[in-house]
Amino acid sequence: MIGSAAPHILVVTTRADVTADYVVLRLADRGEKCFRLNTEDLPEHSTSSFGANADSLWWEWESGGLCVDLSEVRAVWYRRHRLPLMNAALSEGEKDFCLRESDWFLRGALLSRNVRWMSHPSAVTAAEAKLFQLAIAREIGLRVPATLITNDPVRARRFVESNGVAIAKAIRTGYVDDGLSGRAIFSNRISAADIEGCDESIRLSPVIFQQFIEKTCDVRVTIVDDKLFAARIDSQGVESARVDWRRSESDNLPHSRIDLPPQVAAGCIRLVQRLGLTFGAVDLVIDEKGEWYFLEINPTGQWAWLEDKLGFDISGSIADWLSQAIQRTE
Repeated sequence: MIGSAAPHILVVTTRADVTADYVVLRLADRGEKCFRLNTEDLPEHSTSSFGANADSLWWEWESGGLCVDLSEVRAVWYRRHRLPLMNAALSEGEKDFCLRESDWFLRGALLSRNVRWMSHPSAVTAAEAKLFQLAIAREIGLRVPATLITNDPVRARRFVESNGVAIAKAIRTGYVDDGLSGRAIFSNRISAADIEGCDESIRLSPVIFQQFIEKTCDVRVTIVDDKLFAARIDSQGVESARVDWRRSESDNLPHSRIDLPPQVAAGCIRLVQRLGLTFGAVDLVIDEKGEWYFLEINPTGQWAWLEDKLGFDISGSIADWLSQAIQRTE
């Protein structure tokens, strides 16, 4: 754990977040006073105390024998907030209570700080709503596929039939946790025949249906404040990656740097700003006519593999922003 008695920079994340390691190490190399707070450590592996009086607010975090005073934090990189699996001998209801109390303790302690955020938790939560981000993207001029979000099977069939084929994807996380196991739900290409007899399943949960774009490639744009890092992902040469490159059976899809058209670059910056973010990972596709389409934005998206593959200095840009944020609060 990298920390100090009174750090100025706080990284809020989880133990398994390899991406955060890149920035924490960059900050350590610069001698910045930084502390990494792994949210799932509370309550079983860490203790934390928060106090208020007429003169001050204070917050301490103790883990692994290290007690850290978080009262001097001036900048927060908000990456992940995850609840732990509790092992205490409690009923399920008691575990749920303890986890909710710990969750809201941490949320309240974070929000009580007068700091600069990358990005503010409330903005992250709002930006994770795909319907909201789609509406904003369309409003600011980014091209979006024809879209229907519904749990009405009749409307769903009409939409798919009118488009010939369509994409179906989850509204939120695209992950089903069955307790002992889990499975990812990727974007899938579907036809009207694929959803025949699925009325009850469609009614149980709204689904995003989108026009299927015959694409030449995918593009991931990582935005740090006003800096853009755009990567072309040549997904169409691998069958398993053609619809959703994340489900590729190849660990080595071709990647390259790509220049964005000025209007697309400006749209990505405006999107992040309108969503109240200072970081965002935007997914785009380019169709066979050269038109660019916005698919979605992840306000805490991954990028470490792009730094490794293409030499982007994303970690340095985030470290720069956090360092400059401290200076602005002095």
